[in-house]
Amino acid sequence: MDFAHTADNIFAVILSVLETYDITHRILSITLDNASANTKSIALFTERNIQQAGGYFFHQRCACHIINLVVQSGLKKVSNRIERIRDAISWIGSSNPRFQEFGRHCTLNGLRPRRFQTDMPVRWNSTYLMLKNCLEYDTTISGFYNMKLAESGCPPAQSLTPDDWYVAKIFVEFLQVFYNATVTLSGVYYPTSSQAIHQIVEMSDMLNTYREDDLLGDAVVAMETKFKKYWSEMPFLYALGVIVDPRIKLAGLEYLLEFTGNKLSIDYSEQITDIRNKLFEVFSIYERRFGGIHTEPSPEPDRQPLPTSWSILKRRKKDKSASSSSSTTRSAASSGAELNRFLEAQFDADENTENFDLLLWWKTYSYRYPVLSHLARDILVIPVSTVSSEQAFSTSGRIIEPRRNCLTPEMVEVLICIRDWEHARKRMQNKTVDEQFIQNFSNLYVDEGSASSQVQN
Repeated sequence: MDFAHTADNIFAVILSVLETYDITHRILSITLDNASANTKSIALFTERNIQQAGGYFFHQRCACHIINLVVQSGLKKVSNRIERIRDAISWIGSSNPRFQEFGRHCTLNGLRPRRFQTDMPVRWNSTYLMLKNCLEYDTTISGFYNMKLAESGCPPAQSLTPDDWYVAKIFVEFLQVFYNATVTLSGVYYPTSSQAIHQIVEMSDMLNTYREDDLLGDAVVAMETKFKKYWSEMPFLYALGVIVDPRIKLAGLEYLLEFTGNKLSIDYSEQITDIRNKLFEVFSIYERRFGGIHTEPSPEPDRQPLPTSWSILKRRKKDKSASSSSSTTRSAASSGAELNRFLEAQFDADENTENFDLLLWWKTYSYRYPVLSHLARDILVIPVSTVSSEQAFSTSGRIIEPRRNCLTPEMVEVLICIRDWEHARKRMQNKTVDEQFIQNFSNLYVDEGSASSQVQN
């Protein structure tokens, strides 16, 4: 959009695309970041009454954008300590003679000389990668930097301290969970709606673990406040994403929300009742549409190793009996026999697999659950993040550059399409940018003899 990003303009642009392809009444969901204009534009779509499935999934907030807001709120609380580390590695790398001396200092301490990339404050994952790659060299960096500060007569207050590195180390361990959540929820080759609550559980557990930490506590409290702002009310899509997982269902969802609520002092009990009621309402919509469809059975999928996130669900089997959960489910509705049959099937967390193909499972068992399989398919293809779409747009900046300023629009289109098709063939469409970004921080080792190479800006 080359004009103001107001709600009316956003609505008009999206609607024009939908009308061009004649899909105005086929849109199940729109995933947007949390800009207020985006939220207001959704209200305009609601007035047009074009939502499918009762409109329960029509507007999804980008989960990765929320994670970014959560982490940024914590970074503000530890910015002083991170700033000292950032200043140290920036100072070391800003002069070739100084870096040569630092390289010799590394060798004396049994470490391979390397450069360090400073972060970009607007991208918290760059701060995470900067700190992660510095930790192995913490004492070496501090020793060299503090020695040079003392030689130049700088006040001790500017020196790096063990507390600075403690905060960095703990914060890296802390941010690892949020970094993994961002990577997982921005995927394009597997369902992400079924992963969202798993990641929320992991993040809530981490927030609870470090809430009372003397040096990190303020940052955690700030992050928890922001976390609750967006996820104290669990999105219905996230809930259905795990309900349609045959290894979890409604009983497993209840346990996961109970676990998260205990960690963050959130009462999800009323939401669980509301989710159960909405589930049967949505199913009735699909039952009216797909009730007469029958499919043939397919070969059953293979089972593979357990993922670590399932330890909570396995613990549930020891805490509660399956019979009590099933009776709760039966009382939720008097109709929806197929849905009740699915929910009352034996809960078994031992079937979890790290590479379990949820879409394949539903394809395989669609003959058993012909209506529910359509609902599951629609739920599982809704993305919870806009990251992959944003990466697609950023590709143009690496093609249209000063050395290629004479490219015609047609040639730019050809180049972008060929690039995307090749990445699709290799299943790399959402990995290329991130991998290059990571390499910018990690592969900066230099040979002892090449420490005098040109300083990288």
